[in-house]
Amino acid sequence: MHGLRGGQVDIAAPPSQAVEPLTGMIDRFARAHPAVSVRVQAAFTPRDVTEMVRTGVCELGLLASPDPVPPGDVRTCPLIEQRFVLLAPPDGPFRPGVPVRHEQLSGHRLIVGQKGTGMRRYVDDLVAEGVALTVVVETEHRVSILPLVLRGVGLAVVADAWRGLAERAGALVLDLEPSTGLHIALVSRRAPLTPAAEAFVKTATEAFANEP
Repeated sequence: MHGLRGGQVDIAAPPSQAVEPLTGMIDRFARAHPAVSVRVQAAFTPRDVTEMVRTGVCELGLLASPDPVPPGDVRTCPLIEQRFVLLAPPDGPFRPGVPVRHEQLSGHRLIVGQKGTGMRRYVDDLVAEGVALTVVVETEHRVSILPLVLRGVGLAVVADAWRGLAERAGALVLDLEPSTGLHIALVSRRAPLTPAAEAFVKTATEAFANEP
């Protein structure tokens, strides 16, 4: 576990969680084990993540699910919860620092991810509850959401992982009420892990256990 001399960790991760918390996890791991490389592969839905781990495409996966992860073919280490927030352009339609209630999204245009993602389920649930919003763009390219918001194409519900990048780019990041979010967990196969993967799990879980 200490002073690994080499190796590689393969991790499946969704785009939002690849921003954070994965960036911080890799930073801590790289400091502790600088000789081990990390390869991150894109997985767009919770099903994608678990399938990539279960079938051995990746040894580890970072799972982001609206529901607690049930026991199954993979071992699960719960880490944190990430809230959903609203991205809006700086010139409105909402005031900075003021939380937005669900019903206030009625009449607005939203940019969403593809079916199967947590952010898309959030918006679909609002529509099912009777919030009369319009989906103006559906995209699998998560990196296009922030530029579209800044151009005024629409608003977007995203994980709080995007807060830092969005604020630095000039977008408003607003809390949503009532608050809801994603359960973030590190998943691995039930078979014995390689020393590098086991060290990654140990570093990640210890870091989150020590957070207030």
